[in-house]
Amino acid sequence: MPRKSRHRITLDLPPEFVELCQADGIKPETVLRGFIADLAGIISWASNPRTDGYCSNGSDERNYAMEYYDRVGYPWWNKPTP
Repeated sequence: MPRKSRHRITLDLPPEFVELCQADGIKPETVLRGFIADLAGIISWASNPRTDGYCSNGSDERNYAMEYYDRVGYPWWNKPTP
């Protein structure tokens, strides 16, 4: 089954985020891909790996990412109030 088309954005990263990643020896894109995959519930099975590099870091991480998303209130930002 083919995957949906890609959506691309360009985002300037704040130096604090880049410095945090550098201090830990991790690429910023790895952190962002992991968070996106956790939030979206993207699992890349060893038997059928994704070619785009997105893969959740585990069930706890998926839960924490969704808790963060809900706590910030993103699901309700654009819903009309009664």
